Amino acid sequence: MMRRTMLAAVAALSVGGCAAGVDKGAAEQAVAELHRMVGEGRYADLYRATAPDFRQATSEAQYTALLERVHALGSVRNTTQTGWRVSNGTEGGLVTLNYSTQFVNARAREDFTFRVAGGAAALLSYAISPDLTSFAPGWTPSGGKPAAPDG
Repeated sequence: MMRRTMLAAVAALSVGGCAAGVDKGAAEQAVAELHRMVGEGRYADLYRATAPDFRQATSEAQYTALLERVHALGSVRNTTQTGWRVSNGTEGGLVTLNYSTQFVNARAREDFTFRVAGGAAALLSYAISPDLTSFAPGWTPSGGKPAAPDG
């Protein structure tokens, strides 16, 4: 009996990145897909793939405006996962992923939360915080053009 209990405990601990079966890998793949689709300008497809909760809180126009600003940062040169959390919710698992991403024109912190069910990840929230000290020379957040002087 003791041997079976220990084997069950070892099996439970060996499920890396999972909280009762929540698939962290599905969320990681969704981040890569989001980056690719932003680069392609496929904002409407990305909006349709979000979780219903996200669509209730955020209009397609709001999300598109955000993604256009992300797209203005340029393509992704590299991205590094800096943190993650997996938990269970009543409507599936929740996976929060944090990344440090180097775009062509700036570096940014990205925070994603996905609802994961049946191996599929749907975006529940997304936040991006560009490092204002990392902009490429001559590039500005106003779409790549120098900002007009005040007054």
